[in-house]
Amino acid sequence: MIAEGHRTPFANRLPAALSNEASASVAALVAGALAANFRGKLCDTVLRDGAPLHFPKGARLYDVGDERRTFFFIRHGIVKVGRITPEGHEIIYDLRKDGAVVGELCVHETPRRERAVALAATQAVAVPYDRVFEVLQRNGPALQQFLESICQVLADAYGQVDLLSTRDTLARLSRVLLRLAAEFGRPAGDLIEIDAYFTQEEIAQMTAVSREKISRALNRLRERGIVRYSRGGHLLIDSRALAALPCE
Repeated sequence: MIAEGHRTPFANRLPAALSNEASASVAALVAGALAANFRGKLCDTVLRDGAPLHFPKGARLYDVGDERRTFFFIRHGIVKVGRITPEGHEIIYDLRKDGAVVGELCVHETPRRERAVALAATQAVAVPYDRVFEVLQRNGPALQQFLESICQVLADAYGQVDLLSTRDTLARLSRVLLRLAAEFGRPAGDLIEIDAYFTQEEIAQMTAVSREKISRALNRLRERGIVRYSRGGHLLIDSRALAALPCE
């Protein structure tokens, strides 16, 4: 169920911040290509002898300014990647779950400009960058697949940049809900149930609009029957109707 958050209300994004939001979203999409390649035998090789670390809800896997070049392979849980603006507002760039990787942007630069925080109790294996690079270097097919994935994700990132360039709250919310349904959803009849808990504030941080606007937009979707709640309080999404919804 999406509940009212208790954090400081998220301010509307200013046009000057658009380039930062867009570049951060592109970076998150590119980084996501890594998770798709570190699975199966390759993942087993990287994680050999690695003991999982335990992070309770709210704990930070790493923070802004961290200079350690370390990847975190999520065994179980949900992790949000983002940052706090100079004004004190939080922006969520991406969400990662079981089988995904966080911390991969250390390949590009240190100290880190983003942070990773557990949204639920999380287990993750920390692996130094040198170890990851060694495995990729010795596995030509994996390296080629990774480079191809980077190119595909860069192409997909144009859509995300276009989304951030619009002030249409409903369009932003629809895109985020569809992504959550794809990543955390399970079939529930003709609907998709998002089997994870996100507050309205966290949804606002994913869309980069105010919580108040997200609340109004969610109410509009509920009135149309596109968004509902299960008996357990989880969001139920009519993904087809949501995808067909015109921008307003």
